[in-house]
Amino acid sequence: YFDEVVIPFARDRVEEKISVGVENASEVIAKSECSADSWTVRILEADRKVVIVGGGPAGLTAALYAARAELAPLVVAKDGGQLESTTWIDNFPGFEEGVDAVELVQRLEKQAERFGAEIKNCGVRSVDLNCRPFRVECEDGEVVTSSALIVATGASPRWLDVPGERDFVAKGVHTCATCDGYFYREKHAAVVGGGDTAMEQALFLARICERVTLVHRGDTFRASKAMATRVLKHPKILVLWSTVVTAFLPSESSPARLGALHLVTKDTSHTVLPVDAAFVAIGHHPNTRLFPDLKQNDNGYLYTLPRSSQTNVAGVFAAGDSQDDKYMQAVTAAASGAIAALDAERWLCEHGC
Repeated sequence: YFDEVVIPFARDRVEEKISVGVENASEVIAKSECSADSWTVRILEADRKVVIVGGGPAGLTAALYAARAELAPLVVAKDGGQLESTTWIDNFPGFEEGVDAVELVQRLEKQAERFGAEIKNCGVRSVDLNCRPFRVECEDGEVVTSSALIVATGASPRWLDVPGERDFVAKGVHTCATCDGYFYREKHAAVVGGGDTAMEQALFLARICERVTLVHRGDTFRASKAMATRVLKHPKILVLWSTVVTAFLPSESSPARLGALHLVTKDTSHTVLPVDAAFVAIGHHPNTRLFPDLKQNDNGYLYTLPRSSQTNVAGVFAAGDSQDDKYMQAVTAAASGAIAALDAERWLCEHGC
């Protein structure tokens, strides 16, 4: 599955042992050669047993499971991920009346902290996987070393970057029909895009909305033939070919919310399309820039072993949308976070935990 897997160390190659503990691990590492080459600093001789990069459902669920295993994990994240681009969540189990997105993140944080997880609110400047223990450098300059690492950095939606788009995020402009489509039941929704993601969102919304308008800049779909055929045959979906969205316009009755799309066609004619919602479905890009040493697919999503969260570097595990370009739901991210924590715990125990 992988071309190679980087192993932590070979016990018979360890050089003369030096005394390293939690108090001086970072200092020793700073003064010595990379331990992946010199084998002078062992896997467990780090500031932390587990560092989790990312503070969304995947990272916080991993923190909960790791904390309950008494691994005292550290979560490093600057925000709660994609949940912060929505306002209300109705499809996360356990909340029969729904839950505010920010409140859900806060509850997940408090639950993990209750069992001993620590959360550091800052961005990550760099991650060094070539040395052991792994090194995570925060934007405030602090460097933390870790025996194991869980990557839960998620993915970010691609945007059109036209006027008004960001102004109405979660106020009529969305990227996930499964997450937010229910709010527009029996209303008019637009979907922007021409790939499989756009087809899936249009078909989902057609089951809920009164009508759906699919806006595509080309004259043919990039989606699979099967998906495109279903869209073209659906009586509630209208396709606008060779048309681009040039602006998101406010509602006349409620200026803080989306009310219409300004469209330009191939022949440069202009029109305004009144809509209750617009779903930008032109794809996502995974937040994996910090991890060039981890094997990725052509779109930058991390590879993991089948039925595992293990990446191609031993001791590094991936969870959530950083390794999932298919489901991309809060609940599936949370589930994969639990898997990553369980995998990390077992790996640490195999190496002397």
